Amino acid sequence: MKYIFLLAITVLFYTNNLQAYVGPGAGVGVIGAIVGVLLAILMAILGIFWYPLKRMFKKKESEESLEESSSPTDTQTKESESSQSSENQ
Repeated sequence: MKYIFLLAITVLFYTNNLQAYVGPGAGVGVIGAIVGVLLAILMAILGIFWYPLKRMFKKKESEESLEESSSPTDTQTKESESSQSSENQ
């Protein structure tokens, strides 16, 4: 058993000279792939959270516009004041 274990360790750590070349293009490709995956995750998270936030902001804007349209405008207020003052004279 000890002999087999020693043989396995020797075979695993025995290396030959490898005839392979990994150029700079491979490194740039790996970095590009990592950046692409991270940006895809970021965009997915933003997409998930952006839609509900956008709906919330639109809902607030529509509520504010409804409140503004239901309240009297400055021209209506001035007209009512002028008619009241002419009636009082």
